[in-house]
Amino acid sequence: MRSKWMRLGGMLAVVLLIAPFLAVAQGQYRVERYGNAPDRPRGAIQVNNDWRDAVSVSMWSNNRERIGEWIIRPGERALLEEGRRSIRVRPSYKMKVGEDWGWVDVGQVGQFQNGTWYVNVRDVWQATHRDRPYDSRRGEVVPREPIRR
Repeated sequence: MRSKWMRLGGMLAVVLLIAPFLAVAQGQYRVERYGNAPDRPRGAIQVNNDWRDAVSVSMWSNNRERIGEWIIRPGERALLEEGRRSIRVRPSYKMKVGEDWGWVDVGQVGQFQNGTWYVNVRDVWQATHRDRPYDSRRGEVVPREPIRR
């Protein structure tokens, strides 16, 4: 009888030691990537060109697949479409305005309301030019002068 209790006690000890590791491993297994998580907002995207010139906007998915490119005139608000259907983007999708501007995540510069992402071109410019000085009078990047010692 004593050996039976020893065996049961040993099995119980092993189960109690292993259970926390199984719970932790299972929780990590179910975590999804940020960009594809179903609870992240996905919707149409409207771009407001509050810049003084026409701009080209290109959109890329998180799999680096090109979704499309559009030209938006100054003062125009455009709902981005491909084949007469509005595209649906996630916050991790990348957008680029112009040729010399950098890439930025839609979720970094856009506001999500009622199933639509709203993005201003100036917000994209600010996000891609944070380390450069800005001349607010002209809306242009000012070249830095060399530091003289």
